Amino acid sequence: MNKYKIFIIDDEPMIVKGLQTLVPWEDINCEISGTARNGEQGLELITNNPPDIVISDIRMPKLSGLGMIERIKKTNEGIKFIILTGHRDFEYAQKAINLGVIKYLLKPTNIEDIKEAVLEAMMILDEEYSKLEDIERLREKLNLSVSSPVADIDQDREFSEILDSNSGYDSTDDTSSGEHKIKFLAVQAVNYMKANYDKKLDLQTVADQLFISTWYLCKVLKQEMDNSFVQLLNEIRIQEAKVLLTETTYKVYEICEMVGYQDTPYFTKTFKKHTGMTPNQYRNEKY
Repeated sequence: MNKYKIFIIDDEPMIVKGLQTLVPWEDINCEISGTARNGEQGLELITNNPPDIVISDIRMPKLSGLGMIERIKKTNEGIKFIILTGHRDFEYAQKAINLGVIKYLLKPTNIEDIKEAVLEAMMILDEEYSKLEDIERLREKLNLSVSSPVADIDQDREFSEILDSNSGYDSTDDTSSGEHKIKFLAVQAVNYMKANYDKKLDLQTVADQLFISTWYLCKVLKQEMDNSFVQLLNEIRIQEAKVLLTETTYKVYEICEMVGYQDTPYFTKTFKKHTGMTPNQYRNEKY
C-alpha cells in the first residue's frame, strides 16, 4: 500500500521542522509531501498536489488555517485535517468541528498525541477507501452476465464475501463467531508484535500479516486490548527493555536499538512515560 501523504502548515519554522523530523512517519506508513508557512501558500500547494492528511495551525498571515480548510473542502472532501494550535478559543474549536476537523490539538503537544491523531485520520481514510473498493468490486460483479439460478446464488455469495472482507465490515460481529474472529485476530496481532518488536514495525506490516486492513486492525486492537497499535507496541518494547536493563549490562543506547527504537531520546521519553523513571534510574533501582 502507498504511504499516506502528510502536509504541514505553520508560520513557525521550528514547529514545521520539528514535525518533519521528530515524528517517526515511516513507522506509521506516512511521508511528508510538503510544507507551507501560511494558509494562502498551503491552499495553492494542496490544490495542485492534494495530500491525504493536513496538519495546520489556525492563526497565520494572509489566510487562516480554518479559512484555508473551508476553501479546500469546497473542492476536495477527501482530505483529512488536524489542527495544531496555541489558541484555546471556543469559537475556533467550534468552527473546526463544523468543518469536520479530525483532531484539535493544543500546543505544546507531544509526539504520541500527534501520532494518535494521524492514526485516527488514517483509520477514517482506510474505511473510506475500503468502501470505495467494495463499490467498484460490486460494480464489476454486477456487470457479469447471469445465465442461471446457480449463477445467481454464486453471485450473492461473492457479494457477501466482498462485504465481509478486508474493508473492516463483518456481518457476524454481533454473533459469537464474529467475537471469536476478533479475539483471534487480536491474539495473532499481539503475538506477531511480540515476535518482531525489535524490527522496524508499523501498522501496515502487521495488518498485511493478518490479511486485514489497517482500519480493521485498529478496530480489533481497540476493542480487545483497549489500546492503539502504537500504545501496544510501546508497551511490548518497554517491557522487554525493563528485562534487559535489569538482567544485562548493555548500555541504554544499545537496549534502545535492541527493542526496536531508532532514537535514544525518544526511547528515554517513552520509557519514563510508562514507568515514571528514565532507563538509568530504573536500572539503578532494580538492578
